[in-house]
Amino acid sequence: MAARYVLSALAAVFLLAAARRWTRNARRIDSATRIWLLVAFIFTAVAAWLQWHTS
Repeated sequence: MAARYVLSALAAVFLLAAARRWTRNARRIDSATRIWLLVAFIFTAVAAWLQWHTS
C-alpha cells in the first residue's frame, strides 16, 4: 500500500478524533483539540505532497 494513502487515511482519523473531542467540549477549543487538528493538518500536507511529487 502506498504511503500517501496510509497518510491520507490517518489524516482523516486524526480529523475525526479532533471533531469528537470538540463536540465533547463544545464551549471552546481546548489545547488537545488544537493538537489533533495540527497533526491532521501535517498528515494532510505530507500526503498531498506525496500525491503530487511522486507521480
